[in-house]
Amino acid sequence: MKTATAAFVVLEAIWFGAVMSRRAGCGLRSNQMKIDRIGFVGTGAITEAMVRGLLTEPAYASEIHVSPRSAHIAATLADEFAAVRIAKDNQDVVERSDMVFLAIRPQVAEEVVRALSFRDGQMVVSLVAATERQALSEWIGADVHLVQAIPLPFVAGRQGVTAIYPPDTAVAALSMRSERLSNASRGRNMIFSRQRAQ
Repeated sequence: MKTATAAFVVLEAIWFGAVMSRRAGCGLRSNQMKIDRIGFVGTGAITEAMVRGLLTEPAYASEIHVSPRSAHIAATLADEFAAVRIAKDNQDVVERSDMVFLAIRPQVAEEVVRALSFRDGQMVVSLVAATERQALSEWIGADVHLVQAIPLPFVAGRQGVTAIYPPDTAVAALSMRSERLSNASRGRNMIFSRQRAQ
């Protein structure tokens, strides 16, 4: 995946909802992080994995709103988890969520994102591959807090690592490794830098 960013941060910590990284001299612990309403625009394999990771006990969201596309996955998640709501459309996901994940294919990303109205200050996490940050900001058209992330299917089991740019404790709190792995690497952050292509 090519990006115009200079660095990605991969964080290791306890559970999917814990924060062991530190920013500006302060950190968050697992019992301080719970986001009430999370939304997913796009309901594919990565969305399914992330929802399962978020809602496995202890859950790290009170409500998760998913778009009706990929109806089978949306229905399966809603049947399995009481916290999952199937939105009427993508705009409904945005309006009902404090943090919105854009989990859509790059081929349709511009069309889908431009059609949505975001709130200034809203947290937006793009999982869209091979898409420049500047383009995402232009498509969104609002002064949102934009973060890019690259989760892997292992997040369903609260395992693996997730690349995040720019570093963000709220998003990092939703993408942490399992407790057993973190106990072996407690307090470690792995920072991977990648220079802009010449």
